[in-house]
Amino acid sequence: MYEHIFDQEVQKKMDDFFLKNLASHGKLINFKKGEIIKQEDFESIYILLEGELNQIMHSKEGDEIIFFRVVKGNIFGEMAFFDQTNTFAVNKAVTKGSISVVNRRFVESKLREDPQIYHYFLISIIRKYRAVMSELASFHFNDSTGRLADFLVRLYYTEDSEYKSRISIILTHEEIANRLGLNRITVTNTMNQFRDRGLIDIENRKIIIKDIDTLRKMTNILV
Repeated sequence: MYEHIFDQEVQKKMDDFFLKNLASHGKLINFKKGEIIKQEDFESIYILLEGELNQIMHSKEGDEIIFFRVVKGNIFGEMAFFDQTNTFAVNKAVTKGSISVVNRRFVESKLREDPQIYHYFLISIIRKYRAVMSELASFHFNDSTGRLADFLVRLYYTEDSEYKSRISIILTHEEIANRLGLNRITVTNTMNQFRDRGLIDIENRKIIIKDIDTLRKMTNILV
């Protein structure tokens, strides 16, 4: 299932389109690591040019949940753009980088020229929706070990087909815990167990998937 949901050929076409056709017409904004990038209104599409962001939400008590990792070529703000309603999610910089903020007038002019462009926006929204659905299902059907296994399987299928086993983004145990609704100690202990069993390895702070078949069997989701 994840292989089709996160088809990387489709993702690359979508990212390339936004970078080549929209990004150069936007306002360039640079950001620093740890900076919060707020969507000031729902009149723009945001395209990540360099760096990485986490799309997050905070509780009243200050707890944090991570919804998505945004990487080069990805867009955000598209849901608010179309339904004209601000969300409670914000974007936190994992690294330094830059974004292009493309205003409504230009985006709508491109949509009038070629209505097929709506397809890319729909794919972006649908993929995020399905990602949230799969995480909700994992939260309900899996124990902590199954949740972490399921998360690693999803990461595997979001990598380029040539390098699927090497997870390109660097994730701290705290970030993974915030993503899965677990505590950091549980994540650390389970990752160590996976490593001892030869399911994963860690090189230069990056996760290497060594036994994807066993990880797939450990989740109670049909992946």
